[in-house]
Amino acid sequence: MPSFEDIIAKRVEAEADRIVQTLSDLVSFPSIVKSNPKDAGPGERDCQLYLQKRLEKLGFTTDLWDPDGPALYEKYKGRPGANKGRTFEGRPNLGGVLKGTGGGRSIMLTGHIDVVPPGAPEHWTTDPFQPVLKDGFLHGRGTVDMKGGVACMLMAVEVLRGLQVPLSGDIVFTTVVDEEIGGMGSLAMVDRGFRADAGIMTEPTANKIAPLCHGILWGRIIIDGIGGHAELTPNAWYSSGPVDAIQLCRQMLDGIDILNRRWMFDPRKNHPLMDLPNQIIVTQLNAGEHPSSMAGRAEIVIDAQYLPSEKDEFGLGGKVKREIEEHVLNICQADPYLREHPARVEWILDADCAEIPADSPFVSVFQGAVEKANLSPVLSGFGAHSDIGLPTGLGKTPTVNFGPGDPAQAHQPNERVSVRDLVDCTKAIALAIERWCR
Repeated sequence: MPSFEDIIAKRVEAEADRIVQTLSDLVSFPSIVKSNPKDAGPGERDCQLYLQKRLEKLGFTTDLWDPDGPALYEKYKGRPGANKGRTFEGRPNLGGVLKGTGGGRSIMLTGHIDVVPPGAPEHWTTDPFQPVLKDGFLHGRGTVDMKGGVACMLMAVEVLRGLQVPLSGDIVFTTVVDEEIGGMGSLAMVDRGFRADAGIMTEPTANKIAPLCHGILWGRIIIDGIGGHAELTPNAWYSSGPVDAIQLCRQMLDGIDILNRRWMFDPRKNHPLMDLPNQIIVTQLNAGEHPSSMAGRAEIVIDAQYLPSEKDEFGLGGKVKREIEEHVLNICQADPYLREHPARVEWILDADCAEIPADSPFVSVFQGAVEKANLSPVLSGFGAHSDIGLPTGLGKTPTVNFGPGDPAQAHQPNERVSVRDLVDCTKAIALAIERWCR
């Protein structure tokens, strides 16, 4: 006679088409995060309304609200998730609670519905927001990051409800905006009071449990040269110049490479669950004013990582900021011009991180559920940033990352997730809910 868990697993397999359809529905909403966070993405509200309707059909009590960005910033200024200048008109968060029979442990399923812009249309073989199922993969923007995970967590609950699985603990379901530009949506969610005894954030991890993520720092290194005609004989750097800011950029980039090589072997910058050491990644270069003028100014935009063990007294990356600033000044000491006109660092974003102990009760329960779903229970690190720090820290909800899809597909053109990954993820989450909340 099949066990209760076998029945759950079999039902999930039978619902493969509905899982794919649910994700297709979500992808069709162009919930693009805007570079100006005051602007609403064209499909953010519609996507949340769709999810709200699905939750209410399952019996959830729901809450859909536009967070008050300025008030949140004032309340949490200097703390994780508090980003100045955010407004949320037309960019709602969604939360819901499905009450258990009482006395059991609760679980929170959480994810974000904002997606990054698709980029140049010619880089895609399909329309990013018209999902296409081909050769066992669903193609479209957000299939991996991270509407695939949102579809799985919704369908896991739907399967349990369809089987009338008795649960004593509550299920909390939250989907937020703003994750791709800093995480203030998750801050608003936690501030609203959504929390549980444990949580799963369905970021793409290739269906591996990741109880750890990086913090990230975005910054711009500003280099002031002296503009001038590019084709004429220059005066000395210590008189009128010009001094080419692009050439100075090369020196700064070489210096960043040196620090990355040092970090490769620094125990503070490595973690046994992470595939790579912390890095400073140059993501943008902005320099020059005119084709026949030497650049008078340059900006190097960086994305730097830090580990939970490196957090400062505010739970952020202040220590690593100071480390990078000191290194930039040291690079400047090697050049006579930069000694007198040192580069400076302006910080754009500090997104926090978290680590859940590998031997915590929920991680152990989840590992058992994952193994029952024929997936590996071996723990992994999540190399990018995710929002688990906010529910884990402020919300007192120890939260792990676990979701379908190859993380390397995130933000890429022709983003795609396998149907097999979606089914396996849904199965593992459903089994974890049943084990934890029963």
